[in-house]
Amino acid sequence: MFKNEPDLLTRKQCQDLLHISKSKMLDLIHKDLIPAHIIAGSFRIEKADLIDFVQNSRYWK
Repeated sequence: MFKNEPDLLTRKQCQDLLHISKSKMLDLIHKDLIPAHIIAGSFRIEKADLIDFVQNSRYWK
């Protein structure tokens, strides 16, 4: 899953991969459903954390 993506993703890249809006992505980050780090003032998400979120999502099953 997401084999061609870098190990560290921007918020926008995650939005595009999940096909969700900016507000939904920020909601997931702020609720700690997707762990994110702030680097140089912008959210960065580890690809492994995004994969974990998708695989553990109730919609994945």
